[in-house]
Amino acid sequence: MLIFLGYKFVELIAFTTPYFLTYFIAIIVGKLSFAFGLYLDEIKTNVSNVLNLDKNSRRVLRIVGRIYINWLKNIVDFLKLPIISKEKLRERVEIVGLDNLDKALKKGRGIVIFTAHIGNFEWGACRVAIEGYKIWGTSLERPYNRTNKFFENRRLVKGVKIIYANKILNIFRILRNNEIIAIPTDLDPFGNAKPTEFFGKKAYLPTGAVQIALKTGAQLIPSFVIRKSKYKHYQIIGKPIKLQREGNKEELIKINMAKVIRVIEKYIKENIEEWEMFHNIWAE
Repeated sequence: MLIFLGYKFVELIAFTTPYFLTYFIAIIVGKLSFAFGLYLDEIKTNVSNVLNLDKNSRRVLRIVGRIYINWLKNIVDFLKLPIISKEKLRERVEIVGLDNLDKALKKGRGIVIFTAHIGNFEWGACRVAIEGYKIWGTSLERPYNRTNKFFENRRLVKGVKIIYANKILNIFRILRNNEIIAIPTDLDPFGNAKPTEFFGKKAYLPTGAVQIALKTGAQLIPSFVIRKSKYKHYQIIGKPIKLQREGNKEELIKINMAKVIRVIEKYIKENIEEWEMFHNIWAE
């Protein structure tokens, strides 16, 4: 209950302050989060493993500081979703690659979008939805139902429906209806993943997006959102991954995950200041 009330309080601040002021507050909170060490060791480890640098180096610490600020700005954007018009969202998020969705949907088996916790990924799904696509996001179910509804309603206001990660069977229905499901592929929330090669090290990355695409015949497509200026974002929807679909199941997962990981590594490394990964995903 207290957590829910906390969300409502920060939402009130987001609704009642102009954008520049809310962002200013976000920057202050981001710097305080850094100063007080919120998730600090995890973020430093993630950045250092990506860049192959000492996690206490000045460059790593500078990047980590930027990650906190970008994270808080993205929270502001998410909280303001209900009061941002579709026209304003189109203006704020330039999108390329919608034709890749159109071509994939013509195959009639739905689309699995794989993404990562890079940039304003919440706005990414919403930007697709306001163009008329039926898209679902995956989320972790929280213990308090009103908190779940709080997050669901923020996304639903722009047309994004939510499916909880522990209700995987519903994903097959979504794809049979030739709809789109977006799945982050840089975090295993249930601890079931096996170690896989990631930036030259071993990490626990979920294979769900790959397995679902293989099982259903859905197209597997990357999408990422990058902040390109203070208020503007750039979203890219890539071409479908050419999946190998014949062979031993475990080998197919391994081969196709390697293709997915190459794409994720590229976007994380190029946009490391926007990788909002606050968990230890490493096996070593």
